[in-house]
Amino acid sequence: MSSPPLSSAIKGILFLSGLFFLNFISRVIFSPLLPVIEQEMGLDHTRSGSLFLFLSLGYFLSVLSSGFISSKINHKRSIVLSCLLLGCVLLVLGQSSTLLGLQLCLFGIGISAGIYFPSALATISFLVPSAFLARGIAIHELAPNAAFVSAPLLSDFFLRYLSWRAGFAFLGVLLIVGALLYGIFSKGCPEKGRAPDLKALLSFFRMPAFWGMMLLFSLAIGATHGIYSMAALFLINDHGMDQEGANRLLAFSRLSSIVMPIAGGWFADKFGQQRTMGLVLLLTGLCTVMMGVVESGPWLIYFVVAQPLFAVCFFSAGFAVLSRLGAHEFGNLAITLCLPFAFLLGAGLVPALIGWIGDRASIGSGFVAMGGVMVIAGTVSYMVTRKQG
Repeated sequence: MSSPPLSSAIKGILFLSGLFFLNFISRVIFSPLLPVIEQEMGLDHTRSGSLFLFLSLGYFLSVLSSGFISSKINHKRSIVLSCLLLGCVLLVLGQSSTLLGLQLCLFGIGISAGIYFPSALATISFLVPSAFLARGIAIHELAPNAAFVSAPLLSDFFLRYLSWRAGFAFLGVLLIVGALLYGIFSKGCPEKGRAPDLKALLSFFRMPAFWGMMLLFSLAIGATHGIYSMAALFLINDHGMDQEGANRLLAFSRLSSIVMPIAGGWFADKFGQQRTMGLVLLLTGLCTVMMGVVESGPWLIYFVVAQPLFAVCFFSAGFAVLSRLGAHEFGNLAITLCLPFAFLLGAGLVPALIGWIGDRASIGSGFVAMGGVMVIAGTVSYMVTRKQG
């Protein structure tokens, strides 16, 4: 029997993609707004960078516990709960006037946002015919790439016509309205999730390959999320750009993230997935180092644009390798377990360390240090896979 067409599920996928866009932009828009928030609240770079550690810690705990939540309520209600909580936290964030308030709100954003993703993937699998599942996921994955491009432009709009506080409140209202509409009108997935198997988790902790992949994913997420988090602050403080110019450059630099993962997947299939991961990290590290070294001018713009162009190519190969790790016995548990840890380190610890280095030298020096680690890890990974091949 022929499977139903993809068009039968397209409305549900687009609805989810809209919610995912709001979910993701609520996490990344803090980056282009950070220079204004830092100046208004009198924060140093260390405290500013630590805010992303609180967000990542919340996201880490939420993704790991999402299975317990969806096993008690179904996946549709988990998505509604995530959007409602995230919307409420954003409304509170707009009223925060202390560092502690910002830290708690960023932690709350991470907690709220992390509930969404596992249930969204389960919902796509429920709605989309199996013959079109990869395409359904690909449509959904356009949302974070679009959010990376849109966040700097939207932050400029908020700063010009509203304020950063009103901007967060606006996003909060959109999420609450979206949650209510999804709960009332969407078909969703009525199935319940499955709580994590603790014995299976311990089995992965005994695998050296799992720890190696977690390190590589941490660096790759650090190269995308971590560098992005501090990029606007870097361009304004280290290179004297104005807010609008920095955000436009940041948005332009992320346009490649929409199409480059496809090129990365083709390259990985042709030249080897593990070899591609090492080469991509090496090239990304070199671009990151050069971002911190070059003076203002055309070369700075070139490396700001080139850095994410290489960085996003890691994940097509990385997910393919990670999905095979223990797949026969544990399915895709390696991805479910690896990503929260990698996100905590790459999107949380990396910005915090760059901010700490920025207070003692410059944010550019933090980029050089982070890029150097990528170069070393990428070189070692490439050489190991080359010897094995």
